[in-house]
Order: sequence, then structure tokens, then C-alpha cells
Amino acid sequence: MSLGWLEAVAARAGMDPKDAELRLRRLGIAPDRPSRPAPTLTITRIAFKGEKRGSIEGTFDFSWSNLGPGVWAITSEKNFAGKSSVLEILLWCLRGSPKNLQDDVRSWLNWVSLEFSVDDQQYRVAFDLTDSVPAGNLARLRSDGTADELDRFASDDGFAAAMSGFMMRTLDLDPIPAMHGADGEKQAVEHGWAALSGGLYFGGEHKQLLGDVLMAGLPARMLQMYIGLPWANTRMQTGTARKEIDQEREHASKAAAKSAGEATAARERLGMELETATKLLKKLPTEAVSAEQLKARADEVAKLAPVGTELQVKLATAEVEATQLRSVATADERGLRDLRENIVATQFFNGLEPTCCPRCETRVTSARIKKESADFSCSLCSESIPAEQLEDTSEAIAEAEERAQASRKAADQADAFIKSLRGQVVTNRHALNEAQTALDEAVRSTAFQKRREAELEVARLEGALRERQAPSVQLEDHPDAALVRAADEEAKKAYDRGRGDILDALNAEILSLGQRMGVQALEEVKLNSNATLTITKGGAGTSFSKATAGERLRLRLATAIALLRVGQVRGLGRHPGLLIIDSPGAEEVSEMDLSTLLGELKAIAKETRGLQLFVASANPSIVDQLGEEQCRVARGNEYVW
Repeated sequence: MSLGWLEAVAARAGMDPKDAELRLRRLGIAPDRPSRPAPTLTITRIAFKGEKRGSIEGTFDFSWSNLGPGVWAITSEKNFAGKSSVLEILLWCLRGSPKNLQDDVRSWLNWVSLEFSVDDQQYRVAFDLTDSVPAGNLARLRSDGTADELDRFASDDGFAAAMSGFMMRTLDLDPIPAMHGADGEKQAVEHGWAALSGGLYFGGEHKQLLGDVLMAGLPARMLQMYIGLPWANTRMQTGTARKEIDQEREHASKAAAKSAGEATAARERLGMELETATKLLKKLPTEAVSAEQLKARADEVAKLAPVGTELQVKLATAEVEATQLRSVATADERGLRDLRENIVATQFFNGLEPTCCPRCETRVTSARIKKESADFSCSLCSESIPAEQLEDTSEAIAEAEERAQASRKAADQADAFIKSLRGQVVTNRHALNEAQTALDEAVRSTAFQKRREAELEVARLEGALRERQAPSVQLEDHPDAALVRAADEEAKKAYDRGRGDILDALNAEILSLGQRMGVQALEEVKLNSNATLTITKGGAGTSFSKATAGERLRLRLATAIALLRVGQVRGLGRHPGLLIIDSPGAEEVSEMDLSTLLGELKAIAKETRGLQLFVASANPSIVDQLGEEQCRVARGNEYVW
């Protein structure tokens, strides 16, 4: 990589050269490659087979071999004899996609083969056709006649892709980057072999100097590439990247401007709506329940509701606990009574319970038995039981009495707490009902509804207006904008330095060739790097587009051959040396006929290494100029194939 150029770009962009190199590569920008000789493309054989159908019937088997540099012609004594079809089939093989091949001719074909060389290496593309769809391969031919397959295809798209990739690599061509589309909606595209091959074809009305794609800027870029102007391809890459970034920023700028305009309009609209809403709010009666009052009532309801819930939970818990405490107290009292009864029975009757007096058989009543447990008096004789007989059981009775008193006290306290909680629940429920009633009445108030709606509308408009008051967002530059600008400026400087006198040499060559080809009174030509050609003839200045059709054809041929010749002399340029001319007789005028033009082209071809021209014309007299061995001729009513 040219360190000088890269270092200059990195310094201008204020970054490290390694980082700059990596980012430029991602953007598809590469420095200029060293000058190198252009490969020469030469057709050596074309052949095809098929069967005509319709009003013209019959099989055909066309083959034209032993072709090489020089001028080759296909001619007939009548029109529509198949001359142009041979060139169209040849172009189809080279391009991978047909140019102007007639549908009926394509439907007749069942096999096509084209052999060609690039410098000293021979290649062949051959394919069968089923329902007009090509299926075949591209191969490299060895000197012993064997072939190495390079690619295979079975569709129109596959054929075009195979030939495009092969030709771009083998002819050492760089794709031409460009921006394409409507203003403001352009997209970066690359023009490959389909467009570049237009520089080899000369047909139609010759409206532009180079190629046949009517797109602004493409002829200029084809000129720069075919002549090999130093740094031209890098300039195309940086220019395209810069336009893409500029368009992106323009889109962002337009979007920001649109957003700002919409925000301004929205602020004006919201301001008017806010003014109207504020006036309406002021007109509403102020004695109506305000939003603050409503909030206070709602807060009171919100405060009382959970308190009531909490009280209910506490009451339920207290009732459960009280029930448990009452059960404990009852159990303790029963235990105390049973203890006393057991003590008496044990001490006096050894655990027996007499039912009658052993002397008189008087029945012992239940009341006397209970009194015995309570008063410690005998149930039979009613005499008191001596205290000293109970000394061993006094402590157990005391403990039982203390436990029974404590459990009863706890049960009583629980009952008192439950009573208090029930009072609080009633009070809370009453207060909550009152607060909810007040809130419902306030909400149902028509005056409040209107005021509340007005307050909400004012609040909404104030919020929306604040949103539109946000400061405008500053547009951020593309992260690679500075780098691309630096690369574009440095590429332009390198391009201007390297261009030198190449255009001057081209102008001299075009002038000489144009005069030799018969452009009458041609005195001066000036080819600019944008592929525009101005000429002076007969003492008056004019342009390529204003010349006659015959003059335009000659000037186009002169320009293409000049690109090849100057490139060969200077060791640069990319033109492969093949030219295909369809029906040049249509542009001829009386000053110079086609035969004379082809005679001069024959002489020029002998002077120019690797130049090969194919011409199709309904003018058999050209055979006299070129020789029978250089022509395929259809005599009388015959067809070329």
C-alpha cells in the first residue's frame, strides 16, 4: 500500500495510519495499483448449431475458425441474412447475457461455442440450449487439446455471473463504483463486466463516446479506467463513498428540519389549545369540589379501608385466642375440683365412694359428696376432716387453685379485649362509610366532573408543550466522514499529479485516427476526463453530439483505438483490444464509403498490436478491401448461416 498517500490521509483525518487503512478497506477504498500492461482479448473461433422454424426452415451448423488480430467482416448482398446475429451470439458468449439477440434466433439455437485467448492462454465457453436456457461450462484449454473446467452454469443468471467474474479477473479490471437512483434516494452500486463490455461494442445511433449505458458519469469513468489514468479508480471509490455519506447526512438534516418544523407547528397549536383550556377552567365555578379536596377524601377512604381490614384480622385472632383461654380456665377449674375429691376419697375411704350409711343404710346424696370436696366435711357424718390429715395435699391444692385463678383472669382479659376490638370495628366501619359516601357524592358532582376534565386537559397540554420545548438534536457527523473527505482530497491531488500529458497524447492520437478514417476537415479534438469530446473542423468548433452519425462512428472508433495505442506505448490502460461494429454502412455518407473506412481500419490494425475488429455489413464490396480469407459472405439470396 502506498504509505505516502495513506499517511497523508491519516494525518488529515487525525488518526493512526493502521486504523485508517482498515476503515478505508471496509469502505471499499483502495489506493491506486501500479501501472501494468493490459491483457489482450482475441476471438479465435465461433460456432453454433440449431434448427430454423417458422417461414424459414432447416438446420444450420455455423463455424468460423482460425480468427486472430485484424479486421474480420460478415457481409451479404441482402439485409436480414444473419450477419448481426453472428455478432450478437459472439457478444452473448463474452458477456454471459445477450445484448440485442432476437428471440426467434435464440429459440433456434441448440448449441453454441466460442474460443478466445487472453494473451497466450486459450479458453472456451460452450453450452447447450433447452427451451432457450443455456447450460454449459467455461474451460481453460491446454496445448495438448485437453481442457480444465473453470466454471459451470445452467441458467441465464448463472451464465452471466460466470462470465462476469472470469472477465473481471482475467482482464484485470476494477468494478466502477457509482451512485444510482433519483435525487436524494441514490444508492451505491458497482458497474461490472456487463457495463464495461459496452466499450467493445459499436452499434445503434452512437449517442455517447464510450459504452452503451446511458447513465451520467459512467462514460467518464470508463474512459479513466480504459486509459489507466493513475488514481482514477481510487477517486471513483472515494467520490462514491463521499456522496453516499453526504446523502446520508442530507437525509438526516432533512429529517431533523422536518422534525423541528413539526415541533414548531405543534408548539403553536398546543399553545393555542392551552390558552383556550385555561380560559375554560377559569370560567368554571370555584366553589365546586376541587381536585385537592377530592384527593383528600380519596386519601381518607384509602386510609380507613386498610385499618378496618387490620381490625377485622385482629378481632378474629383475639376471638380464637379467647376461646382457647376459656377452654384452659374451665379445664383448670375442673382439675382443682377433681383434685379435692380425690384427696378426700383417698384419705377416708381409700378410694371408695360409699353410697349409703353402713349402719342405717341411709343413702349418701350427691350434695353431701360435693360438700365433702368443697368443705372437707365427711359425706356420711358431716364431721370436719382434721387439717393434719390434709397436710400432705395442701401444696398440690394451692398450685391448682393458683393455676385456675390465673387462667380465669386471662380468659376474662381476652373477653374484655374482644369487646374493645368490636367497638373499634364498628367505629371504623361507620367512619369508612361516611368517607366513601362523601367521595361518591363529590365524584358524581357534574360541576366537579367538568372542572376535573378541564384541569386534566390543562395538565395534558402543559406536558405536551414541555415535550416540544426540548432542545433540537445536533446532527452527528458520520464516523468515517472526516476520513472519506481526507481520502477524496488526497486522491484528487494524486490524480491531478499523475494525469500528466496522457489526455494530450490521447487528443493527438484521436485527431490523427479521425483524419485517417475520413472525418472531413477535422482540425482539432479535445477529450476531457469527463468523456466529453469537442472538435474543430472547417474552422468552427462543435461537439461530438452535434456531429453527423458517420462522424460520430469514426470518432468513437478513433477514441477506442487511441485508448489501446496510447495505453500500449505508456504501459498502462485496460482496453483488451477487441472492437465489434454492427452495420456501419447505415452511418456512411458520400464523402467516404464503408469500403474505404474498412481499408483504413485494416491498415490501423496492422500497426496496432492485438487489435481485432469484427464488422457486419450488407456491402459485399468490403471483401475487395479485406480479402476473401477475412470475410464470411452470403451471395445473392443466401444466408450467412
